Amino acid sequence: MSLLVSDRTTARDVAPAAGGSARSRRDQRGVALIAVIVALVLTGVVVAEFSTNTTVDMQAALNAEADMQAHFLARSAMNLSELVIRLQTDMVDKLNAQWKMDIQVAEYTNFFIGAFGGSQEEVEDIVAMLGGIRGGELKGLGLPGGSFDVQISTEDGKINLNCANRGASGAEAQTLAIKLQALFYSQAYDPIFQYEDADGWRRDRDEQVEAIIDYIDRDTTRFDAAEGRPTAGAPEQYGYDTLDDDYEPKNNYLDSLGEVKLIRGVDDRFWTLFGSNFTVYGDCKENLAAISDPKQLSAIISLAAENPDDPVIRDPQQLWTLSQLVAKARDVGFYFSDSKDFAKFVGDPMATIEQLGIDPSLVPSLLGLPSDGRPIEGVELNQAKLADVVTTGPRRTYRVEATASYGKLNKRIIGIWDTKSTRQNTRQPGAGSNLGGGLGAWVFWREE
Repeated sequence: MSLLVSDRTTARDVAPAAGGSARSRRDQRGVALIAVIVALVLTGVVVAEFSTNTTVDMQAALNAEADMQAHFLARSAMNLSELVIRLQTDMVDKLNAQWKMDIQVAEYTNFFIGAFGGSQEEVEDIVAMLGGIRGGELKGLGLPGGSFDVQISTEDGKINLNCANRGASGAEAQTLAIKLQALFYSQAYDPIFQYEDADGWRRDRDEQVEAIIDYIDRDTTRFDAAEGRPTAGAPEQYGYDTLDDDYEPKNNYLDSLGEVKLIRGVDDRFWTLFGSNFTVYGDCKENLAAISDPKQLSAIISLAAENPDDPVIRDPQQLWTLSQLVAKARDVGFYFSDSKDFAKFVGDPMATIEQLGIDPSLVPSLLGLPSDGRPIEGVELNQAKLADVVTTGPRRTYRVEATASYGKLNKRIIGIWDTKSTRQNTRQPGAGSNLGGGLGAWVFWREE
């Protein structure tokens, strides 16, 4: 009997133990499943982060490659521009002087630049223009990837503001003041000088001229625009120290044109009207053949007029029409090879145009000039006065703007080439050679 009771007790005791072991195994399987899920999630996060970092690094490497490719494409455009400028100065300018022409190779760069910096399609188009040659037969032209373009213009037709700092006698500053006064003369610009500028500074025409010259000249004596010389004992006071970000006048040569915007009174309105007429490079006399802005031509005609009271000078509308006609003289085939040609054209423009076989009555409509029915009258110029403010002959300074693209990345380089500047890098190829000798250098270079 005791044995049977013991067996039954053992059976009861054993049954619960077996059930607890099964639950324990199920609990262990759940923990393992959670651990696997957590491990997979962590692995996924690590893989995703690694993939993202790898993609970013790869894209950064591709961008760096594109940046380098675009940079050197833009540099290639600048080198090609230097070749064009040297061709102009070493060969074409000599032919121009001999034939009394004004051929500028830079004006035709758009016709052939695509053959060097364009795509294969552009090369094919250029070759098709030549005729008789298949594009596939030309090797070494065009670019397999990317492209570049270049624009070459001259700075010789602009007013050099650095002339305020040239010459011990101050004659250059006086001439500059006269040019600026003539540039601002028109009554159309009255609103600029009747209201205060963006910083609250009120000035008239003479004070604006004085502010420009005093910012650049080396002395600290105020320049008198009316007298054309510094005023003894009068300090330069233009309120630079009252601005929120105060600074002092430079009293030295400007290194770049952008510094002009620091001059008092040169706000956005002023810059929009006159900014394109200024430069800080080259000579103090503008090159007649390079001037295309009627505002400057109006100033030159006013300064060089034999009779300051000439009716055309006193009539802003007639003076403006004459200046526009002079600006478009090249469109009718007239070139100013010297100051005498300029004076001849300005003195009697209609007769000069008629000598070219063009009906003078058709000139306003052909050139898109305003016409009130009156003939375009000329102004007699004084050669001596004209020689004081302008020059003729080859261009000296060139502005080069090269743009390059590779993929989605773009690069732009802006440079100013001075044909009379002496290179300091004597190891550069061409220094001292017949091709330009040691003259000609980049005096400004900016990459964007």
